[in-house]
Amino acid sequence: MSDYPSLDASLKQLAAHDIVHDPSDFMDGVWQRAGQLGEVADRRRRAALFCSLFVIGLGAGFGTTIMPYNQGSTASSAYNDFASNEHLSPAALLHVGS
Repeated sequence: MSDYPSLDASLKQLAAHDIVHDPSDFMDGVWQRAGQLGEVADRRRRAALFCSLFVIGLGAGFGTTIMPYNQGSTASSAYNDFASNEHLSPAALLHVGS
């Protein structure tokens, strides 16, 4: 005899009952829930990849922008430099003769 009579009584009561089978759609529900959890994980992974690519692209964009001819950092000098050059016109880029 064990030291736990209430446990013994509970085990005898469980042994007297018939075994109850799981419903037939139980495993379908388990696999459906597993699929939902997989979809959530995929969405999180895609969001993390998008955010990291966005930050990397933004950082690369800021890292590659420089002022023309390494002149000062004022916007007016950059505008004057671009405005004075004729080789930046669309006609020059398309090789249209004057």
